This record gives sequence, structure tokens and C-alpha cells, in this order.
Amino acid sequence: MEFELKRTYRPSGTNGALWYDGSLICHTIELPWKDNEVNISCIPEGRYLLEKRITHERGFHLILKSVPERSWILIHPANDAQIELEGCIAPVMELTGIGKGIRSSEAMDRLLEVFEEAQEKQNHIYITIKEKSAMNILERVKKPTPKLFRKLRTVGLVLAAAGGAILGAPIALPAGLITVAGYLTVGASVLTAVSQVTVEDEEKIPPLPEIKNKGDASPR
Repeated sequence: MEFELKRTYRPSGTNGALWYDGSLICHTIELPWKDNEVNISCIPEGRYLLEKRITHERGFHLILKSVPERSWILIHPANDAQIELEGCIAPVMELTGIGKGIRSSEAMDRLLEVFEEAQEKQNHIYITIKEKSAMNILERVKKPTPKLFRKLRTVGLVLAAAGGAILGAPIALPAGLITVAGYLTVGASVLTAVSQVTVEDEEKIPPLPEIKNKGDASPR
């Protein structure tokens, strides 16, 4: 078992989701990808050894070993990648924008707890960094629909029913009304279809099970 960071790249920054053993631990923020240029780019995708370390400035945090053409790549708290990071990875509990997030210290504590539990089971802990793959049809169907689009879907169904009722009326109706009903039905069908395939893409972070206190995590 190892950590897995699934990235979503944007021109102004990189957001990610950090997983371990099938469970989402936290979100992450990084600099954008700029060909691995020092201080202005996130690091390359790959598999890296993770180690825990402590400094007076940052307290407990993690370091990625043997990153190509980079050094001192850490996982440490930060809330704005463009301002606070030079290639490192910052855990956050909630994303607020591209390369931005909040409750980073809380996410770091959570990550350290999982890391310490992993250390009890294996000597070497690795992290694999890769781009998040696009959802397939089955994954998209299983994803929840945002609240706004659930309402739009309901409106679409109502309008489609109204249009269908007019078109199927047993009595002769004005041509103009029939035309409007046709447009109404088509538009409602499109609205319903778009609402149905719109999903919440951001994963929800579940609570961790209670973990015994290791006694070595200082406030960050």
C-alpha cells in the first residue's frame, strides 16, 4: 500500500487529491507544471520515497526523496501555492481555487497520522504522483448531481411533460401553440440531459477513524 496523488493541472496552479489504501486523506495544492523549472514548477509525475522529518520552522512534515533535478521537495502546510510554495506540495482540507485551499494545518496533521499508521506496517512508504484520469460512464453515473442541476433537471422534466401534453392533445390547437410546444419539449429534453450528466467532481473527505496519540505531533 502506498500514497497516491491524483493531480488536475491548470495554467495557474495544480490541485490534487491525496489517497491512501483507497481512502481520500486530503486535497493538495501545488504550482502549475512548467517543465520542472526550479521554484516555479510542480515536480514531475512519478513514484517517490516518503520520509518524515522535523525542523524548528515547520515542525513535523514529509519529504520526497530523489526527485529528478529538484531538492528539498516537502509536503508542508500552505494555503496559496503561488505565494508560499516553490515546488513543494501543500495538503488542504478544502480547495478554494486553483492552487488555493484552507485548513492546511489540519490536513497536515491528518496526513501525518495516516503516515505513522503506515509505518507500523511497512518500512518504506512511497507516493505515486499522476494525472487524474477522466471519469468513465459508470463513474459519472455514480457521482452525485449538484443541487442546482437537480433543480434544473426537475424543471426540465416538468417542461417536457407540459410540451408533450400540448402536442398530444386530442383537440385541434393553433399552429403557433404547437410550434411553441415543440420547442419547449426539445429545450426541456436538452436541459434534463445536461443536468443529468453534470456531477460533483470534488471528492468528499471522510472522517478518519480514531487513532491513538503518538505523542510527537506538534501544532502547525
